[in-house]
Amino acid sequence: MIGCTYRSEKADLVIHNAVIHTMDAGNDLFQAMAIRDGRILELGPEHQILNKYKGRSYYDAAGSHVYPGFIDAHCHFYGYGLNAQKVDLVGTSDWDEVLERTQHFAHAHPEKTWIIGRGWDQNDWPEVTDPDRTELDRLFPDRPVLLQRVDGHAAVVNQAAMDRVGLAAGDHVEGGLLVERDDQLTGLLLDNAVAIFETIMEEADETTKRTALLHAQQAVFQAGLTSVCDAGLDIGTIELIRSMQGTGELKVRVHAMVSESPEALAHYAQVGMVNEERLTVRCIKVYADGALGSRGALLKEPYHDKPEHFGLQLRSREHLSEVAEWCIDHGFQMATHCIGDSANKLMLDIYGTRLKGSNDRRWRIEHAQVVDPADRDQFAAWGVIPSVQPTHATSDAPWAEARLGADRMNGAYAYRSLMEQLGLLALGTDFPVEAIDPLGTFRSAVFRQDAHGDPVDGFRLEEALTREEALRGMTIWNAISLFREADLGSLEPGKLADLVILDHDLLNVGPDQIGSVEVQATFVNGEKVY
Repeated sequence: MIGCTYRSEKADLVIHNAVIHTMDAGNDLFQAMAIRDGRILELGPEHQILNKYKGRSYYDAAGSHVYPGFIDAHCHFYGYGLNAQKVDLVGTSDWDEVLERTQHFAHAHPEKTWIIGRGWDQNDWPEVTDPDRTELDRLFPDRPVLLQRVDGHAAVVNQAAMDRVGLAAGDHVEGGLLVERDDQLTGLLLDNAVAIFETIMEEADETTKRTALLHAQQAVFQAGLTSVCDAGLDIGTIELIRSMQGTGELKVRVHAMVSESPEALAHYAQVGMVNEERLTVRCIKVYADGALGSRGALLKEPYHDKPEHFGLQLRSREHLSEVAEWCIDHGFQMATHCIGDSANKLMLDIYGTRLKGSNDRRWRIEHAQVVDPADRDQFAAWGVIPSVQPTHATSDAPWAEARLGADRMNGAYAYRSLMEQLGLLALGTDFPVEAIDPLGTFRSAVFRQDAHGDPVDGFRLEEALTREEALRGMTIWNAISLFREADLGSLEPGKLADLVILDHDLLNVGPDQIGSVEVQATFVNGEKVY
């Protein structure tokens, strides 16, 4: 009998000698799995799978830990790739270093008309002061320069750049701020004022775009990510991604949030949703406010460290309501960037007016960074999924209370309280604002510490997630937030064989060990891509 059935079933790949964390409803563990045609056939004990299946190839995990492929619920995949072709300003210690890196880049790239960079953060500098264009004008009197803050919600430009778009003192930008001093523009721009330069920043030929996408793919696979939700793409970039997936150049799964515009809404009203194995397009991304670090987040009460300032509302209530109505009419998900408590309240009210109670539309609030505790129950009431990025909490920890004041901190970065609303959270990194590092997401969610172990006692540790909750937030809960739970997010028979292999058990790892966890392999559709 054994001879008749021994290795009678064919598989493309058999993974064995593993600890397989399925993240299914029962948190089942197995030792081996068989994969065929990109999907999981069976999981089971080591000898059961090895005796039943004859694989075209075998992967001996040598006792390592296998998890569902990590999903980043909120990032800027394409933008990360483009940033590799700009001045890298991440980690600069002061404005002088920003200028130094910009000069080096300019000398190395004389062919570029515009010098564009991103990544500075004044909150990390010894002297926290807002930069201006003075030195940029001296160094680059004729060549336009645009240097974005790490979050993209603020930028410094020189006079040559402002001349290119016709900006002058006294101009007003709805939902944006042109900072002035002595009746002159300082060159510091916030939110929609930065968006004036959007077409210049995103202008790229197809070769540049392809290079960007492939660079980003390599980085996410190395980090153990198999799916990314890009929070804001235009039609052309989405179609390029689709084309590259069709030729096999792009293997990563992309869940594209469409950047809201009249052209995009008209296009998707006509063509409808895209639900392909590696590409989904069924979500519209909008912005309600700016970022806390640049004081663009819209607050109910003034900033603690700038008492006359409430932040910025980037779009009118009427416009946001019209987009919500469009999403209802066309069956699209709506995802709105909300940082401040006033922005969160605004969008929860708009959502509630359209959703009218229990539903399965899975609309999302992106970031939900500062939410008045009095407004939290609206997430449950309207079925709204909080999509949060735990590394923002640990990055902002040194200065968040200075912005908000002690009283408002109870509603800030409150991931456990938000998770309890629906019993799930969507977790992401927001890269390149933060690093492409799902293990950093895990660290910040569970231990509420950054990569340096700060703060020692954890930042608002009462809002931490358990290890299992954080893992679910990186896998099955993210799949649910993207309408992909039937195929992704757990390792079960019939599901797509996306998985990551780590050398540590995340369900038992300590805060002092997480930094040494390594991704040993990443698989998409049963194909080893890293």
